[in-house]
Amino acid sequence: MSGAELVAVSTPAFWLGIVLLTVFSFRLNLFPVAGAGDWRSLVLPVVTLAVPFGSLLAQVLREGMEAALHQPFALTARSRGLSGTALRLRHALRHAAVPAVTLSGWLAGGLLGGTVLVETVFARPGLGRVALDAISNRDIPVVVGLVLLSAAVYLVVNALADLLCLWADPRLRSPA
Repeated sequence: MSGAELVAVSTPAFWLGIVLLTVFSFRLNLFPVAGAGDWRSLVLPVVTLAVPFGSLLAQVLREGMEAALHQPFALTARSRGLSGTALRLRHALRHAAVPAVTLSGWLAGGLLGGTVLVETVFARPGLGRVALDAISNRDIPVVVGLVLLSAAVYLVVNALADLLCLWADPRLRSPA
């Protein structure tokens, strides 16, 4: 499984978008090629953005689960008769989720920056296109507004990620 994750993480978003367009729009005619029509026009851009980020989070979560299952609490839970599934869901997942949630907050900035290429490949209107046009036209108020909006979204997502980490791991709640 780690080989597929590595390939998905390493695949450039614009190339993945072109491949998805070729297969699902040109050959199978399942999704529209471009535009911002109905919900079907969102599927390929969302998948294009989600595959690299999702696979990176899957790698981190898998490594965290493997590390958590070798901790002393896992041995104690197994010795008390807890099944493997219950151990993974009740105990190990909470420990493994902390790095994945932290990384997801950090990846929010990359997601905001990576949309320009995806919007271009799928010919979708969006904030990335607006930012690119504003920079090209030297429209400083629009650029400043988009930077402030991006910073606000990034701050809110990271604050929510920190709160989720506090909920997932009670050890983080106590002051050092």
